[in-house]
Formats: sequence, structure tokens, C-alpha cells
Amino acid sequence: MEFRSVFVSCEHGGNDVPEEYAPLFESAEELLRSHRGWDPGALPAARHIADRLGVPVQFAMVTRLLVDLNRGTSSPTLFSGLTRDLPPAEREAILERHYWPYRRRAEEEVRRLIRETGGPVLHLSIHSFTPVLHGVVRQTEMGLLYDPANRLERDFCGRMSRRLRASPMEWQVRSNYPYKGTGDGLILTLRRRFPESSYAGINIEFPQGLYLQNRERWDQLVLETGEALDRCRRPSRRSPGGKVPAP
Repeated sequence: MEFRSVFVSCEHGGNDVPEEYAPLFESAEELLRSHRGWDPGALPAARHIADRLGVPVQFAMVTRLLVDLNRGTSSPTLFSGLTRDLPPAEREAILERHYWPYRRRAEEEVRRLIRETGGPVLHLSIHSFTPVLHGVVRQTEMGLLYDPANRLERDFCGRMSRRLRASPMEWQVRSNYPYKGTGDGLILTLRRRFPESSYAGINIEFPQGLYLQNRERWDQLVLETGEALDRCRRPSRRSPGGKVPAP
């Protein structure tokens, strides 16, 4: 099936700290630079993919240590250890200033695309994962996270995986790894807002280790991912080549 429109987002694009909350982070420079503060590489990947597909990208630069835009309000990790003990009124102010505007904008954009094109809309949420978490080494170069019960998502990720694995680079691609595609996140919220026939949400997880240690291979992975996305969303269309912009 051909997707009539694409929405690209990047919830953990930066590790910026709003000035009014700077005192909370005075001793957290190392934490902010780590994967706990942001998703290294995710935003340049999202920008390239959006450019390749000819669509804008919605992204956030505020650190997830202030509030995690990719968590539901009942999640224990919505706020980090630096902010969860703030008074309720201050936490609510953070939500009103940073969380809800981002969430509402994403939902409004998907709703607009469905209204204007009739759907289905393909939502690509771009993230990156740390190579080791809790002592466990992650064994893949890309994770495609989707709901196995959703035919649109399942079929699209199947086409993506086959195309990337067939590359001369022999990319390692795994489904619903290193996280489950049905877990908490912006996509889960939007799945509950829109019918399966109108909305398909896929998280693409790139490897931070590759971004930090082998930029040439990283650039090639992002380039080929953009090409594969373009071909798979419109299988009948032949896509031209392109280059990865400098991050």
C-alpha cells in the first residue's frame, strides 16, 4: 500500500536546558551528554530522512532529563531524578510549557494530513539507542519498532528490512528490538487517537555507537535508510540518489 503522506518526528533531538531550570543541572554535565540526556545522531538522521521524503520534521531540543516527550504522563520516567521531586505545580508548569505543546502539535499534524489526503499517514519517529544498557550489549545496527498486529506497520517494516539487508553493506536490522514496538511512547498515544486504516507509526532506532565511532558507515546507513523509506512508501516510484548532510 502506498502512504499518501509522511510525518517525521524526533522527540530526543537535543540536550538543551531551559535557562530557568539551569540550577537543577549544575552538576549534571556528564549526564546531559550521555544517552540519558538525548539521542545522539537522531536529529541529523531525522533531518536527512525528512529531506529525502520532502516533508518537514518536528523535533525537540529540550533534554529528556527535564521531561521525556516520548513517555505517557503516567510513566515513572516522564520526569528524571533531577525533576521528579519538584513541587507538583512546577512539574505541571514544565508539562504545559514543553510537553503538551509538542504532543498537541504532533497530533494536529497527523490529523491535518489525514484530513487533506484521506490517509493513510506514515509516522516515522526517529531515535537512537546506546550500545550497552544495564550491562547488555545491543546486537543490531537498526531497530524497526512496530505493532505486529497492525498490518500496515508490519508489512512496511518487512519491506524495509528486506531492502536494507539486501544492501551490499549487509545491514543488521531487527524487528521490535532493542524495544517493543507496542511500548509507551508518542506513537502509542497516536495509535489510540486514529484508526489503523488512517495511521501507521514506526520507531526507527539508529545505533549511537556507530554515530560516535564510525561516522562514514553511519552516514551510509542513514543515506540507505532514506532511500529505502522513499521506495517502500511508494513501491512503484523509482528514487534518485542523495547525500547525507553534515550533522
